[in-house]
Amino acid sequence: MARARSAWRAWLASQGISAARFQREAWDAHARGDSGIISAPTGSGKTLAALGGPVMAALARAEGAGNVKEEARLREGFRILWVTPLRALASDTRERITAPIRDLLPAWSVALRTGDASSRDRRLSESGAAQLLIITPESLALLLSHERSLAQFASLQSVVVDEWHELLPNKRGVLLQLNLARLRALAPRVQVWGLSATIGNLDEALRVLVRQRPRARMQVIQDLRPKPFHLHSILPPPGSRLPWAGHLGLDNLPEVAKLVQSTGSSILFTNTRSQAELWFTALRSIWPEHVDTLAIHHGSLDQHVRQQVEEGLRSGRLRCVVATSSLDLGVDFPAVDRVLQVGGARSVARTVQRAGRARHRPGAAVRMDGVATQILDLCEFAATRELARQRIYESRQPLALCFDVLSQHIMSMALAGGFDPEALLREVRSSAAFESMSTAQWQDAIAFLVRGSASLAAYPQYERLRDDGAGRYVPANPGVARRHRMGIGTIVSHGAVPVQYLRGMRLGVIDEAFIARLVPGDTFNFAGKSLQLVRMQDGTAWVRRSASVGRYTPAWAGSLMPMSVRVGERMQALLAHAAAASSEEAVRALSPELRHLLPTLALQRERSHVPLEGELLIEVVGARPPRSLFIYPFAGRVVHEGLALLLATRLAQMQNNTFFWTCNEIGLMLQPQNPLDADTLDWPALLAERQLAADLQAAVNFGELARKRFKEIAQIAGLVAARAPGSRASQRQLQVSAGLLFDVLNQYDPQHILLCEARREALDQELHLPTLRETLSRLSKLTRVMAHAERHTPFSFGLWAESFRGQLTNESWSERVRRLALQNERDAGGVGYRSRR
Repeated sequence: MARARSAWRAWLASQGISAARFQREAWDAHARGDSGIISAPTGSGKTLAALGGPVMAALARAEGAGNVKEEARLREGFRILWVTPLRALASDTRERITAPIRDLLPAWSVALRTGDASSRDRRLSESGAAQLLIITPESLALLLSHERSLAQFASLQSVVVDEWHELLPNKRGVLLQLNLARLRALAPRVQVWGLSATIGNLDEALRVLVRQRPRARMQVIQDLRPKPFHLHSILPPPGSRLPWAGHLGLDNLPEVAKLVQSTGSSILFTNTRSQAELWFTALRSIWPEHVDTLAIHHGSLDQHVRQQVEEGLRSGRLRCVVATSSLDLGVDFPAVDRVLQVGGARSVARTVQRAGRARHRPGAAVRMDGVATQILDLCEFAATRELARQRIYESRQPLALCFDVLSQHIMSMALAGGFDPEALLREVRSSAAFESMSTAQWQDAIAFLVRGSASLAAYPQYERLRDDGAGRYVPANPGVARRHRMGIGTIVSHGAVPVQYLRGMRLGVIDEAFIARLVPGDTFNFAGKSLQLVRMQDGTAWVRRSASVGRYTPAWAGSLMPMSVRVGERMQALLAHAAAASSEEAVRALSPELRHLLPTLALQRERSHVPLEGELLIEVVGARPPRSLFIYPFAGRVVHEGLALLLATRLAQMQNNTFFWTCNEIGLMLQPQNPLDADTLDWPALLAERQLAADLQAAVNFGELARKRFKEIAQIAGLVAARAPGSRASQRQLQVSAGLLFDVLNQYDPQHILLCEARREALDQELHLPTLRETLSRLSKLTRVMAHAERHTPFSFGLWAESFRGQLTNESWSERVRRLALQNERDAGGVGYRSRR
């Protein structure tokens, strides 16, 4: 091992790399046979920290092999598995780790197994001839579904899971946990290391990733070197104020263009794909250079479009890229010098991840320019900066008992040579996701694959598993294998329509709901281009370039990012602190963002109240009944939507009424149609955790929420076949098929294992029951402050403005808000909302 260590250190020295302390700790831990998590800020060198241990171990084994034949035997099968959540990240990782492997282990082959893999890579991965394999969770599950995997993974020594925090809280992470359980069975001595940059619950993340080891052999290794974090907010010029509502921030376009053009290469992050399209269109309209130096990147663009943009960022050819979370993760762009964020990124972890895309080099300070879209974005920037400097990140909660993923895994094991149910049960229970699974639930999962359910037993297409008579389960028929392997994975499509030029390339995909509203001849903005819809044919939107600016910009379902409770609580604390600053010295001590907020906070205090830490502000706004209620938990839009639903239901139970509500990141508005007296309401009962689940289910058509979840669950579990390439079956047909199955099972087999999962996910993921319960527990400990205002306050105005989105008018939402806000400003004597446009 001493020679191996010397060789590794010599290679680092030849590259001008000096090993950091946390990297040396990681290499030592790997040499001891430990597993664990390496946590370090973006750009600190986590890749080398994870790679060095396995490489030195391989060098030591090659040194001790003794003869060429033995060395050749040691090279058979996979030795290092590098799991990554994104195909783009996989390609980038290959670029980074190929050089040390080529120089130190020249006999080794490095292969990529993702959707972008070449024919050579596929051949190496399928034959097991690559020693280091870079792979996504879905491709790993596919490899493990073959019987040849028993031999290919038997010599596996190390598994590295990159961006573990990204996989931990979703079903892709559950699928990976099951695959890791399988790998531990095939290679009992395998070491597993996770890489994570920003996560608040490291110990739990470690416990989920590393299993069946004593705690002393599980390590959390952190890079504790200070890495300065700078977030500079772009403030409006003196005498101008940011609006109280809005989400685009295009008033800042001249300042953003100036910053971008003064920098070699920049990324401008937005929170939604629609916002990215609009900002790109706006920037393009004033771009002084060749249009090819400006680009857009988001998840709905076609793979080859995204790859061209990523390569342009690496090479420095692109001056600016407008992007969404598609560029959040650890892809290296050393040429990028500046990152800008439009609006708050809603979480500390996401902010730091995005800021780390610039100057992605060890030891370099992390910098970001914040582009506020409305006044309270400034407070969010200040709160996020404080939390990031203290390294206080959000936790990522793992999922458990996802029986759709388990069903998929069981079928993969059947295809991989069949399985003994007792042995596989022990293997599955070794994962954190299924450690609490009962024997009855396991038997239900097996029964589902054998016959679907009692009500589906007469239909042979639902028979996928059978007992071979010797106590092992194998595929029911030859056709099962092909159908199953085509559906492996947990990423479910949601009615996406391909967009393609009449004569040319495919640009990406758009939601069916958006394209259905267009007629041939309509123009829309997509992929940074103005396009004209020519026709819809064979499930594809055929388009041509348009010389005019598009009239419409697509919106994608589920694109809103919830604000974390950590950020919301710090925002409330900062607002209270700024409002209490009475002396000149105290004002000077405030951050620039909070100083800019002082006139707004003065008006808020004049009309209502600025809530202190430990207070819950409830405003009653209006000159005459029925007055609207505004409540400010500072818990994020997603939680506020659930809370508004709950409060409206409980209030309606107290007296007959009809409520409308809107939500934003700091609070919620309830508009009763019949007057109610907020001062006499039983607020402890309204905010109680008691009967929370029952009240939420009563508030909505819970059966439809469960049906929605079941459609995804059925596809992951293989009950409804995924749409095959070239298939004419539409997404709508697949949804109808899943809906019919839901009705049949709901009537004849209401306790079916997938139905139970659908109901649980509807509560937890659609109605956010766990988070809402935590919020109610926190609110019950706060002091309630009731404030009455005849006119809207700075806090209430944004919520009120949101309520106009659903009304019929020939004014745009922004025009209506601007007109009403200016009227509100005149009523306030010129203090409050003011815009430069």
